Amino acid sequence: MSGVDSVNASLYLAATANAAQEAAKETQKKKQSATVKRRSFADVVRQNKDAEELAAAGIPPEVAALPKEEAVALLKDALDAAGDRLTVEMSADAFSNYRTAVHRFTKYIVKYNFTIEKFNRAGINRRTGKKRDPLVQVRVIDHKLDQLASDMVRNHMGKLQLLARVQEIQGLLVDLLAA
Repeated sequence: MSGVDSVNASLYLAATANAAQEAAKETQKKKQSATVKRRSFADVVRQNKDAEELAAAGIPPEVAALPKEEAVALLKDALDAAGDRLTVEMSADAFSNYRTAVHRFTKYIVKYNFTIEKFNRAGINRRTGKKRDPLVQVRVIDHKLDQLASDMVRNHMGKLQLLARVQEIQGLLVDLLAA
C-alpha cells in the first residue's frame, strides 16, 4: 500500500477550506442584497423634502430620522421635561425652551397625524359667477397620536395658558413700541 502524499493532502484541505470560505461569502452577499431595499429617486427626494420641512419647523434631524412612535415619545419627553423645568424656575430661558418644545411637538403631530383632501365641486357660484370653492376635508390618520396630543394639551393646560398670556403681553409691547 502506498503512502499518502502529504503535499497533495494539504493542497486538498486548503482547497476545501477556500471553497467553504467562498460559499460563506456568497451567502453573506445574498443576505445583504436581500435585506437592502433599493429606493427609487422619488423616495429619496420625498424623504429629503420631509426632512427639510421638519428642519424648517425646528425639529432636529436626529428626531426626523427616527420612526414615528420613537420620535413622538422623544418629543413628548422633551416637552414634559421643559414643562417641569418651567414650573420649577420661572425664567425667560425656561419659558423659551418650553415654547420651543410645544412648537416642535405640535408641528410633528400636525405633519404626521392629519391629511387634507380637496374635492372640486362642479358648477359656478351664482352670486359671484366664479367657480365654486373646493370642499376641504381634514382626516385624522393616527388616532393614537391624536389622543396623545389631546392628553398633552389637557396635562399642560396651565402652562399653555401662561404661554398665551405672555405672548399676549409681548404683542401689546410690540404694539406700544410701534405706536
